[in-house]
Amino acid sequence: MTTDSQPRSRPSLVRLGLLLLLICLAIATVYMVYPKQPHYQVQVFKTAGGWGYDILNNDKLIIHQPTIPGQSGIVGFASQEQAHRVGDWVAEKMKQTQAMPTLTKEDLRQLGVKIP
Repeated sequence: MTTDSQPRSRPSLVRLGLLLLLICLAIATVYMVYPKQPHYQVQVFKTAGGWGYDILNNDKLIIHQPTIPGQSGIVGFASQEQAHRVGDWVAEKMKQTQAMPTLTKEDLRQLGVKIP
């Protein structure tokens, strides 16, 4: 009487082990080489001079902006909506370029910010 379930030979077990090892290395490489996409969150807050915004990446504070960027003095945004609109714009630029963007006066005007 013969059985069809013979134990695997040593070379085939070695090949199977190497294949599993290569798959594990490929998965590990993908996780290390391709970093997770940042998850930016904008939070607005009231200041003595108006409104400001914070930008967080995975709950870690990246930018604290209590005033209108690039403007002299301590003038905040006139409304919560303006602060949020600018914060969203900055977060989107950071997502696209992976760098800190600069805001020009023209950018602020296009975003509806009244510059004093």
